[in-house]
Amino acid sequence: MTITDHRSRSDILDPPALADLEGHLRAAEPEERVAALRTLVRTARDGHVPGGTGDALAWALADQDAGVRRIAAAALRELPELYLGDDGVRALRLAAAHGRDPDVRSTASDLLDTLVRGASELYAQGLQDDETHVRVQAVLGLVALGAGGEVAEAADDPAREVRAAVAEGLARLATPAGLAVLDHLLADHDPVVRMAALDAAAELGVPERLAARVAAAVTHPGWQVRRRAALALGAATPETAIPPLVHALRDRIVDVRRAAVQSLEQWAADHPRALTALTEALADPDPGVRTQARWSLA
Repeated sequence: MTITDHRSRSDILDPPALADLEGHLRAAEPEERVAALRTLVRTARDGHVPGGTGDALAWALADQDAGVRRIAAAALRELPELYLGDDGVRALRLAAAHGRDPDVRSTASDLLDTLVRGASELYAQGLQDDETHVRVQAVLGLVALGAGGEVAEAADDPAREVRAAVAEGLARLATPAGLAVLDHLLADHDPVVRMAALDAAAELGVPERLAARVAAAVTHPGWQVRRRAALALGAATPETAIPPLVHALRDRIVDVRRAAVQSLEQWAADHPRALTALTEALADPDPGVRTQARWSLA
């Protein structure tokens, strides 16, 4: 396929698919990438929008060539109706934060704001839907757009699946405001939600705001929660983690004790209390715990 900036009858009758242009959009020569992008934009203006056009334009904002970036930014401003999938939204977020020039950063930020405002209305309706799976999808959509405030609003949803999705989403967003919501979810009455919140806290490195809740979870009535807490403490500071993990080594459930050994292993060489606890675990009644403790001390 030859890329040209001139409209032809074949362009009108048989508009190119994105697959026809992908090789040219990745070409080494910036002139070829510019021509390919212009063809894609012209096709979109004519009302023939190949699937993935919005995402391709969003990623072109990161092109090394300023001409390519200018064309992509202008097209995204001119054609706001273009569909952007998760991949395109990710490209916009990168461009807004790390764009090579002010126009790119401004365009990406404006588009993200527009997407969040428009999607927030749609997803706000989804959060009120009677079907749990619709509300879960609404949470996931808001997470993809980085709408942390709207995600947090679903933290008190009656369905545990939705609250668990909120916890997982807040870990992905990693915003300071989300820590207060995670702190709330770590005290949720449902073990499934607590485990999701513990996983989220671990993914964030167990921030100080959440450390007390995570440590306290090793005494939860549900052994699955206690096990997940012991694993999550492996991401905390040793000062926070070692005391509750030593307590967990005395748990009546073997899976909890194994999780505690797994988390304590990283501190065996530098923290005497961890070393002592693991040494005592060599006498555990379960052979698996004893073996794991022996490996951690090797």
